[in-house]
Amino acid sequence: MKVTFILHSSFFVELEGCCLLFDYYEGDIPQVTDKPLTVFASHSHGDHFSPAVFEATKAWAQRRFILSDDIWESRVPEDLRGSTLFVSPQRTYELEGLKLATLRSTDQGVAFLAEAEGKLLYHAGDLNCWVWDGAPRHQNDQMTAAYREELRLLEGRAIHTAFVPLDPRQDADFDLGMRYFFEAGGAEHVFPMHMWGDYSVVPLFKSDPNHKAWASRLMDISAPGQTFQLD
Repeated sequence: MKVTFILHSSFFVELEGCCLLFDYYEGDIPQVTDKPLTVFASHSHGDHFSPAVFEATKAWAQRRFILSDDIWESRVPEDLRGSTLFVSPQRTYELEGLKLATLRSTDQGVAFLAEAEGKLLYHAGDLNCWVWDGAPRHQNDQMTAAYREELRLLEGRAIHTAFVPLDPRQDADFDLGMRYFFEAGGAEHVFPMHMWGDYSVVPLFKSDPNHKAWASRLMDISAPGQTFQLD
């Protein structure tokens, strides 16, 4: 299994018989066009979805799109709507070669829990513990409770690879969402995302003594285009 970091929250996953593309809006996509491609978009925000994805993946003869239902159908080219599935939060779907469950985002849209070729993958989208310095305490407490409640849906699941926000804009609370994810069970390999180009938060998280048990599972992302070969 090969994972390529494209940009921001976008990743390309190459499995033996298929490929998966998550939350693409710009950047270079590996041209593994001889394998069927499934494209995921977790919600309509411009840093997670752009109609550019339809043009960027046109080299694939076999492609399908799984989009959060907050993305307007009119943004999908008419000739591709038949190969597009719009998904809702907290639902399960059975597709050819893919089992899919969705979680409810604490911002907008969904998170994805996808199983393909025996590998379970989690892409959080904007499901995160969005706690902000200066926000009312009750608001931050409600956010924390909602996030941790949603993560309960992942408990006991043997997740192979996960993509989870580690957002430097949250200042001292940048690690909350990632920390709670690991406490809920985590994954064998966890890719930080949604870092807005500030990759310093990766070594910062890993160097925290409180995170020592998880540091080896957090992947060292430092630039777009990096590739990782996983077991």
